[in-house]
Amino acid sequence: MKPANTGKENVTEILMSLPVNKKGFSFLFVEGRDDTRFWARYKTDRCDIFPAGNQKNVIETLIFKSWRKDLRQRVAGIVDPDYELIDPTGKLLVDDLLHDDVPDLENMIVSRKTIAAAMFRPGPFGNMDAADKFAEDWLNAALQLSMDYGYFRLVAKQHRNFDLVPNSIESSYGDCINFSTFRLKRHETAELVVERSPNVNISAIELLEAVKAAQCQYERSHLLVRGKDLLNFMLCVCLAVFEKMAGDESVRSRLKDWLLVVRDSDELFRRLQGKYKCEDLKCTKLYSRIGSWESDNKPYKILKPEI
Repeated sequence: MKPANTGKENVTEILMSLPVNKKGFSFLFVEGRDDTRFWARYKTDRCDIFPAGNQKNVIETLIFKSWRKDLRQRVAGIVDPDYELIDPTGKLLVDDLLHDDVPDLENMIVSRKTIAAAMFRPGPFGNMDAADKFAEDWLNAALQLSMDYGYFRLVAKQHRNFDLVPNSIESSYGDCINFSTFRLKRHETAELVVERSPNVNISAIELLEAVKAAQCQYERSHLLVRGKDLLNFMLCVCLAVFEKMAGDESVRSRLKDWLLVVRDSDELFRRLQGKYKCEDLKCTKLYSRIGSWESDNKPYKILKPEI
């Protein structure tokens, strides 16, 4: 993937690379390579995808003032809404900007259904009912942890002056988990986030107070969950969740071998994405928003006709 471009550079790239055979094409801007791979499965042949690098660049592209009118009609953007769903600032209120009603692509794809499908044969489980039960318990444990950490991320977003770096502890999530309750050890988490944030302007105690205030202000919900946190917490608690189920020892052995292969969040996401089906996409709010865009911008399309 190319380095993140500014909106102006994205538009210039299109204008300069628009041969005659692109007549009738639509242009879809997404954030990054995961989004590009995902939408490549569902897009029509007459839609080109451009990874802009991040959410900000997609928005800048859509609001760029120097578009040719005939070309601008053919452009749309899809972004992860992230914490705009729980703490809206209005930045997503842009023409032709599309998003789902869950925080990001990972949240859209990771479900009990996709997990169970990935864990069933040729995965560690030879019994679909057992795979489905494990998927439910595994997902619930990771969701609780992700919601716990979501409050830390929300505080970092709302208080930029704290200079917190929530991503800095992603490799150490296991140190922050109470494995008997599958909840975050809040004090240890606060200390680690403060320790790993180079220019931090807040103490661990003050951070905990800010997190507590956020918990009082915002309802605990799936909207707090960042998809990459969910995937990483899933890997951290996988074996511990299975052991609480008192599952078959032969399955446990296969599960350990499976984790040696699926050893990071990228690989886990790739496997779950492979189990995501067209009918799953059709159940999302994003799918209906794409349909509305296509109706408003005929004859240009984003999705394959059969979807």
